[in-house]
Amino acid sequence: MLGPAHGFCDSQRTDLATRGRTPWRFHPDSPRFGKAAAASNCLDNRKQDDVIRDLPLDSNTTARSFRSTGMGICKIAATTGLAVALLIGPATLSGHADELDDQYAQLQTQLEASQGGIDASRSELDGANAVLADSQAQLERAQAALAAAQAAESSAQEQAISASVALQTAEQNLEAAQDAVDAAQLAVDEQRKRVGIAAQQESQQDKSLQGIGVFLSNLNTGDINNRVQWMTNTVGTVQRELDALNAALDELEKQRDAMAAAEKAAQAARDAALAQFEETQRKSLEAMNAANEVAVQVASSQSAMQAAQDVFNAALDADEGLRSRAAALAAKIQARNDAAAAAAAAAAQASAASWVSAQTSWVTANVASGQLQPFSVDQAMARAQSMVGNMNYGNMCLALVATFYGYSSSGVNSATDAARMITSAGQMQYDLSNIPVGALVFYDGSPAGNPFGHVAMYAGDGMIFSNGASNGGVGMMSLYTPANSWGEPIIGWSSVWLPYATA
Repeated sequence: MLGPAHGFCDSQRTDLATRGRTPWRFHPDSPRFGKAAAASNCLDNRKQDDVIRDLPLDSNTTARSFRSTGMGICKIAATTGLAVALLIGPATLSGHADELDDQYAQLQTQLEASQGGIDASRSELDGANAVLADSQAQLERAQAALAAAQAAESSAQEQAISASVALQTAEQNLEAAQDAVDAAQLAVDEQRKRVGIAAQQESQQDKSLQGIGVFLSNLNTGDINNRVQWMTNTVGTVQRELDALNAALDELEKQRDAMAAAEKAAQAARDAALAQFEETQRKSLEAMNAANEVAVQVASSQSAMQAAQDVFNAALDADEGLRSRAAALAAKIQARNDAAAAAAAAAAQASAASWVSAQTSWVTANVASGQLQPFSVDQAMARAQSMVGNMNYGNMCLALVATFYGYSSSGVNSATDAARMITSAGQMQYDLSNIPVGALVFYDGSPAGNPFGHVAMYAGDGMIFSNGASNGGVGMMSLYTPANSWGEPIIGWSSVWLPYATA
């Protein structure tokens, strides 16, 4: 029978405060551990020298040797793992890293120079485009002037042609008028001849009749006068015809003179039109020459612009090539860094796992001389988990943790006595930041009027397996629930140091 000697724990106490403080975390890959802590915390948060120094002088040599060796292994493992985590990337890739980084730095310098070249070529291209735009504007103006000159030339040519046609018509009209005048002149001249002949005949007839009438008895004076009168009438008629012809001749001469004036005006108009046409031809030729000169400038500007464009495109292509090389090199550097980080993480994980393993082993291996070997931490955690909800351990906290580790009895009256014994043996640890899973955590019950104290098993992640849980029996609660809710502050923690435990 174990009886009350196994310690007092009030079964009516419940976990009223569940603050989530997690002073120490283990690697998550283990089914019984919490989250992993950094391997570098192993030595900083453990009082290794104190642990070794506080071992009792009369402790079992094997156990003391194990403690010394085990803690040394922890220290070496943690230190080595941390060193590997920090140095594996740079140590194994330092030469390659320097080469890649140097190449990348050189590419960055080349890219800066390339950007300067791009800016310069872009400026030259902008200037060439401006010159081309100006010359194209000049060409447009010159072509507009040429079109206007050619239009004026065409109009002047049409006017010259019209004036030439008018002059030809006037010349033809003048020639016809001259022919009419010449014909009328011939008729007048012929009529004048007839009038002259008639007058001559009349004169001769008159004299003859007068001379003959003296000698001819059959012609009286009346007959002779009639004859004279007839001759006079005949001459008068011819004279009238001559006057009509002279009048017609005068009219024709007037028309001829008008035609001559029209021909002279047409000649002047034709000459002026030809002169205007020649002037417009000259201006059109000048405008064409000017447009051709500007076109040559435009072609030159286009060639200069194309050359600048080629330089700019070449600069862009070169820059793109540099950027592609830089991207590929950056990818290599990233891959290198990722590999180094992965190696460092793997080393850190291995170191943490090694440290956790060493710590876990220490919890059950660091026992008193002659003590029965307890269950492993894995076994103790499994048993604790299986006992959640068990209502048979009220006021029996020390018996509960002994049961977790496979003992039938702790061999000590109370948790307070166990804490004093462990403290006297130099096994009590006080750094709450790195409590190993499976460690025994002791609480001082005296402030709460509990002379038996309290003990629980650390479950990791800031939690403990204890009686008096919120379910009324065995369960998990915060590491700080006994202190905050029960008024029993933490004394410290230890390995399974139960020298008098029985199977």
